[in-house]
Amino acid sequence: MKTFSSIAIIAALICAPVAAQTRQPARMLVGYPPGGAVDVLGRIFAEPMGEALGRTVIVENRPGAVGQIAAEALKSAAPDGGTLMLAPDATVIFRPQTLSKPPYDPLADFTPVAHTGRWAFALGVQSELRLKTLAEYVGWVKADATRAVFASSGAGGSTHFFGVLLGQSTGLALQQVPYKGAGPAILDVVAGHVPATVQPLGTLLAQAKAGKIAILGMSGQERSAGAPEVPTFAELGFPLLTADAWFGIFAPAATPADTVKKLNGAFVQAMRNPVVKERMQNLDLEVREMSPAEFAAIVRADYARWGPVIRASGFRGDAP
Repeated sequence: MKTFSSIAIIAALICAPVAAQTRQPARMLVGYPPGGAVDVLGRIFAEPMGEALGRTVIVENRPGAVGQIAAEALKSAAPDGGTLMLAPDATVIFRPQTLSKPPYDPLADFTPVAHTGRWAFALGVQSELRLKTLAEYVGWVKADATRAVFASSGAGGSTHFFGVLLGQSTGLALQQVPYKGAGPAILDVVAGHVPATVQPLGTLLAQAKAGKIAILGMSGQERSAGAPEVPTFAELGFPLLTADAWFGIFAPAATPADTVKKLNGAFVQAMRNPVVKERMQNLDLEVREMSPAEFAAIVRADYARWGPVIRASGFRGDAP
């Protein structure tokens, strides 16, 4: 009996470091402040993901520079599945392409793990302008160059560059007026300080239902169930304006394929959770289950697609 007891004790001591290691919390880096959409989404996923992985997942906010600080932290993290980043496309697609010397290459330094929701862009205008269609808006702006401005949620982000693409496609020399988030931008449109804004469709619906903003078009491939009266830009004759913005989970480069597969499975399992689904719907995010390879293809395609738009805008994220 003593022999078996001794063996059991020795085995427990040998296995203890391994067990402790598996129970160490995983970090989910978020490059934005607490309370914002990215942070909220991270906290939606943290608990169910932790349950699927069998380890605690801690959201770690590293705000600043359109997510750049978190991205640099991910780049230098060990590729063992213990550090992940939840990021919008602004951090992965747009930010590095606006810098003269980007500190990270999203295609080489990160491993796409899971797609965690997408949303469509929409063009909203102040309702008192009495503009009912995109064609009326284009004609109205062309009649007076001072009207060629739109409110974005921040310089260098996805709403900024979709506005640039909107201008290119419609022949308007649109210039952004950057705000610190969607809320202030929308409020200034309602107040009449700026005539139009490019925002996620869902963030405009409350003001549209209140009759304060008219939504003239949206960028989805098909009309939204939440706003079936809003036409797609493709319907209006602008197929190049079909685009999505998204959130995704990334791991450091060189993370083993089996680890990435396990992490992807944990997120897919979390997205099937009814509570998670409801909370994502409240953020107006469409759930899309994807393999790592499918998500990686979207990242590569969007990086190539938005590069010319960013360069044509002349915007530099590191300009003095």
